[in-house]
Amino acid sequence: MINISSEICEELFRKLPSTYRLLRASNLSVHPAVYLVVLTGSRGLKGGYRADSDVDLSLLVDSDFISRSLDREGLLREVNEVTLRSWKSDVELDTAAVFDKSNCGLKCFKQNAFLEGICIRARPDCAGLYKTQKGFNGYVPDIGLEMRNVYPMIPIWSRLSKSQEVL
Repeated sequence: MINISSEICEELFRKLPSTYRLLRASNLSVHPAVYLVVLTGSRGLKGGYRADSDVDLSLLVDSDFISRSLDREGLLREVNEVTLRSWKSDVELDTAAVFDKSNCGLKCFKQNAFLEGICIRARPDCAGLYKTQKGFNGYVPDIGLEMRNVYPMIPIWSRLSKSQEVL
């Protein structure tokens, strides 16, 4: 487990100081397979959160970990569970383990706004999602999700590695 609370990017502080403080105080931790954490939803750049709004985080899982795993589903479940178990806040956390199923590098998660041409596959359901909460456990079925509809988003933490781009 990697505690990333003290490593939340400063851009979040400039744009969303209350969310930044919430995440810093939450004991936010990730599994070693996670290389990028992205904030979406109302506590993110979309705005308009209420007191009962949750925090929506996408936990991007390194393809190298997935390819080496003998139990991909178990790994993705563990990715979510590590973050959910360590979370210390009255605000609910909603996570999804996100994995590359289109061999595109998920570059679309590394920016705040949708840019035409960023998605080389430009097709719905290009990213795989695995959730383990709110009454759902498992792979999220293809539902026609287009990345352009997920924005705005903000990357809040990145693990530097040779196989991943720097934010």
